Amino acid sequence: MRDYMKSDRSFRSLVMTTGMALLAIMPCAGMAQASDPPEDQEAYDNIVVTAVRQGGAQDISHFRQASFDSDGLPSLDSLTVEGLFGEHDLAMAGTAKCAQYFCLTGQAMNAAIPLRPDDRYFVGIGFGSNIDASSLQRQPLSVVAVIDRSGSMQGTPMDHVKTGLRQMVSQLRDSDRLALVIYGTHSLVHLPATNVHGNRDMLLAAIDSIKIDGSTNMEEGLAIGYQTALAEAASFKGKTRVMLFTDEQPNVGATDTASFMGMAREASVKGVGLTTIGVGVQYDGALASKISSVRGGNLFFVANRKQANDIFSKEFSNMVSEVAYDMVIRLEPHTGYKISGVFGVPAEVMEEGKDGAIEVTVPTAFLSSNSGGIYVGLERADAREHLPASPLEGQALMAASMRYIRATDGKPGATNIVVRDVAASPDKGMTLAHMLVDEYVTLTDAMQRFHTKSDRRGAYAQLAGLKQRLDGAGLPELRKEQELVNSLHTKAAYFAGFAGELPKGMRHMGVLGNWTVTKVVGLEDVYRGDRVTFDNSNRMTTLFKKERHGKTDVDQAFVINDKEIILPDDKLRFAYYANGNRLTLITQDGLGILDMVKAEDASD
Repeated sequence: MRDYMKSDRSFRSLVMTTGMALLAIMPCAGMAQASDPPEDQEAYDNIVVTAVRQGGAQDISHFRQASFDSDGLPSLDSLTVEGLFGEHDLAMAGTAKCAQYFCLTGQAMNAAIPLRPDDRYFVGIGFGSNIDASSLQRQPLSVVAVIDRSGSMQGTPMDHVKTGLRQMVSQLRDSDRLALVIYGTHSLVHLPATNVHGNRDMLLAAIDSIKIDGSTNMEEGLAIGYQTALAEAASFKGKTRVMLFTDEQPNVGATDTASFMGMAREASVKGVGLTTIGVGVQYDGALASKISSVRGGNLFFVANRKQANDIFSKEFSNMVSEVAYDMVIRLEPHTGYKISGVFGVPAEVMEEGKDGAIEVTVPTAFLSSNSGGIYVGLERADAREHLPASPLEGQALMAASMRYIRATDGKPGATNIVVRDVAASPDKGMTLAHMLVDEYVTLTDAMQRFHTKSDRRGAYAQLAGLKQRLDGAGLPELRKEQELVNSLHTKAAYFAGFAGELPKGMRHMGVLGNWTVTKVVGLEDVYRGDRVTFDNSNRMTTLFKKERHGKTDVDQAFVINDKEIILPDDKLRFAYYANGNRLTLITQDGLGILDMVKAEDASD
C-alpha cells in the first residue's frame, strides 16, 4: 500500500494486501452510504462477521527481523505498506447489514500525517460480505510443495520449512493430497501426489528425509512443480495449488523475474494458484513478491519456528481459499479535491483518469484473519490552490465502486458507495490505519535519508518524531510497531552521534577493525605491539612483529555474539569489552588478558 501520487519507489508487488472487513453494523455519523440493493432480502437475517484480504505480500516479518538483527538500519526492499497493513485488524464499521457477496463501507477523518502536510482528509474504503467463513467448506485441495534445498537453506531455514510442512500436514483433510518437489543442484519429484487419508506418517517421513543439495535452480524446481500441479489438476476433483518454500536466491538457470512471472501467469489461467513462503536471513522478497502477485497468488515470510507453526495452524485454510477474482475498484474524489495518495496497492495496478478518478485492479481476494481496506489521501484541487477549501455541504467527499468475479461460482458482481462528511469519532480501525500510513511514509523517508543521502541526523530526527507519535497514540495494537521503531531509533541515535555506547545487538561491531596489542597476561604467542584485525567476514588476522619472535602471521575464523569471541581453531573463548578505541579480551578462566587499542591510536 503505497503512496501512488508521490512515490518513485520501484515496482515490488502487483496486488494490495489489505484485509477486506466483512462487517454488518448499523449506520453512524460520518459513515458512508451504500447505494446498491440487497441481492437476497432473507440474507439480512443471517449476517456474519468474517474477513477477506487481497493476495500478494501478507506481512513485513522480514523487515522486522532485519531491523532487529542487522548491524545498521535495514534496506527498504521488504518494507511494504501492504504487508504492514496485513499484520493488523483494521475493521471498519459498515453502514448497513450487508446482504450480498460484497459490500463497500467507508469512513473519512481529518488527515494529520507530518510528511504529508497537504493532505486534508484521510478516507478509508472497507468491504462487507454475507459470506460465512466459519461454515464455508473449501473444496478438496491438492498441494504441490516446491522446496528449496540449496546450500543457503542449511540449518535454520530448512528447519523452519520442515516445521511449516509438518504443521500443514496436520491441517490437511482426509480428502486432500500432497506432493513434494525439491530443487537445488538437482530437481526432482521427491513424493508424487499422495492421498492424505491413511498416509500422514508417510508424508511426515518424506518431509523429514529432505536433504540439502548445492546450488539454487529455482527455475527448474518451479517448472517441475507446475508440471506436477497441472497434471494433478487435470484429474483431481478439487483445487490445486503450488506452495513455494524458498530463501529466494536463484543462481542457476533463469534468475530473471519475467521467466517466473510467465510460469505463474500461465498456471493461474489454468486454475493453479501460488503461495510463496519466504525463509532465511538471506531472503530478498523482490522476486517472490512479484511471482506471488499474479491471479491466485499470496506471500508470507517465516522468521522463526513459532511463526512457521502459527502461519500454518491459523492461516492455512485462508491462504488457499480464494473469494473473488479480477476486482476493479474506482475511486472518485469530490470536485474540490484531488487524490494525493492511495495506500493499499502499488502504483502499477492503478490508472488515473482525466476526471481525477483512480481505478485499482486486484487479481485475487482471499479469506483472512484480519480486516483492512484501501486508504486514500485527499488534498485541495489545483484549481482551488489559492481559494478556501471547497465546502462539502452534503456532497460526496469520495465515491467508490467495485466490480468483481466470484471465486465460488464465477458470476460477476458489482457494488458502490458514497462517503460523506467526516466522522466525529473515527473507528479504531481508521485511527490505526492512519498511524500505520504515518509509520510507513516516515520509515521510508528515514531509510532513504540514511542509505542514499547519508543524512544520519535527519534519519534519527524522523524516527524520533515517529517514536513520539506511536507512544502517544494510546493504541495497544501498535505495540509491535513501537518495538520496531524503538529499535531503529536506538540504532539511528548511535549512527547520528547522539549515543556513546553501541546498542544491544550491535556490541560486536565495536570489535571490528584494526587493533594493536598493548598488554598481554597469561597468553602465549602474542606480544605487545602485535596487530590484530577483526573483519566483518568473521576472519581474524594476527600480524606478528617478526623481529621479536619470528612467528608467521595467522589468519583464522572467529565467532562472535554480544558476550563472547570464540576461536574454534584454538578452542579458545574470550569475554570481550569494547569501549571506543580500547578492546579487552579475557579467557574463560580469567587468567588470560589481552588489552588492545585502535591501531591508528597506538604509539610505537
